[in-house]
Amino acid sequence: MFGFPGKFFLKKCSACSLAFLDPQPTQSKIKKYYPSKTYYAYNKSNKKGFFEKLRDYLVGHYYSPNFLSRLITICVKNVPAIPSYVKRGKILDVGCGTGDTLVLLKKLGWDTYGIDMDRNAISIGMKRGLSNLKLGTYKDLTKYPDNYFDAIRLYHVIEHLDDPTLCLRLIRKKLKKKGELIMGTPNMDSMISKLFKAYWYNLDSPRHFFLFSPVTLGRLVEKEGFRIKKIEFCSAGGIAGSLQYYMGDMMDKKIDFIHKFVIVLGFYPVEWILDAFQAGDIFTLKADSK
Repeated sequence: MFGFPGKFFLKKCSACSLAFLDPQPTQSKIKKYYPSKTYYAYNKSNKKGFFEKLRDYLVGHYYSPNFLSRLITICVKNVPAIPSYVKRGKILDVGCGTGDTLVLLKKLGWDTYGIDMDRNAISIGMKRGLSNLKLGTYKDLTKYPDNYFDAIRLYHVIEHLDDPTLCLRLIRKKLKKKGELIMGTPNMDSMISKLFKAYWYNLDSPRHFFLFSPVTLGRLVEKEGFRIKKIEFCSAGGIAGSLQYYMGDMMDKKIDFIHKFVIVLGFYPVEWILDAFQAGDIFTLKADSK
């Protein structure tokens, strides 16, 4: 599916319904599935595309009390997992990539911190003015002070980790009391997942070790001492990506950028409806530490 050889097997726990990759690639082998030159989170173009500009605009209006700004962010669900506003608050982005979201949050007044395992991504982020970046994994959260952050963000990260439970335990120690945890991850119980099965765009094997639903992730979060505040859904592009994989494998056809863009726009109303009925492809969970 991604140009790498091998077969990967996904299993589902009969007791809790959590889906997981078995066996998982070792840490020494998994790095080859995250090439710095091609993996999306580690690339940064100097020229922003339409969707990047749209995201910047929406995030810029996210904290605004203006009614029109609020209406825009509700109707156009393209805002990534953004923390609740804290004046001069400290935020840590685990798996920050090149720091796109941190750059935006810094402009909005946040004291920004980030950690990522890719050296090139960290280098790019620091050149963009993000001085508090570290090279490492979630296990290096131990290097930060306890009760230090107002918010910790993991956007499309929790599914990549070999031990999500350990990660949440470390995060809880590093958050201030009532500090906010923000996570975005694929929804294993989405309608698109059930329709496309092995061709589901967000399956992303072998990079995704675990695939959660709102129920399975919510259960884990509460078990580790957090209180869930909100769960929202966003399915942008899931149908187009899944069709691309399906047609490439079954019909030996590729969807070019123009046609994919048209498909994304064409299916946007469908995905918006799925989100409204809590069957969307991606969900964002916000919780606070008790």
